[in-house]
Amino acid sequence: MKALITGGAGFIGSHLSERLLQCGHEVGIIDNLSTGSIDNVLHLKSKPGFSYVIDTIDNESLLAEWIDRCDVVFHLAAAVGVKLIVERPVHTIETNVHGTEVVLKHANKKKKLVFIASTSEVYGKSTDVPFREGQDLVLGATAKHRWAYACSKARICGQPL
Repeated sequence: MKALITGGAGFIGSHLSERLLQCGHEVGIIDNLSTGSIDNVLHLKSKPGFSYVIDTIDNESLLAEWIDRCDVVFHLAAAVGVKLIVERPVHTIETNVHGTEVVLKHANKKKKLVFIASTSEVYGKSTDVPFREGQDLVLGATAKHRWAYACSKARICGQPL
């Protein structure tokens, strides 16, 4: 299998890359290093089947080329971090919603499988633990930037697109 991981230099993406390579799969990552770090994947650079590019998924021609070469996309790229979310809520929404739109558009053209990561923030203020994907969402006041992030990461779960 050939996997593309957007946000592959982040914490989760780098560990997923490592595991997929251990299982004998090829891995390519795209990351703009806005929150990820090249240090997270330096140890993978010499591994057979690993490749990476430092760029944004908004670079649609590059993204399309990388999607052409893969079997599955793990879409982990996102604006994250409390400080960024609070200080730049519009950037957060643009990055998370538009980035996902771009990935899905190009993956759909080539009929590639896509895994989209979400966040526990989408469960909002629910006290019904454990959280379940089918439960109603209870978010806070729209004036709180935290909920912009939650909304930008909400996904339809368990349904083919």
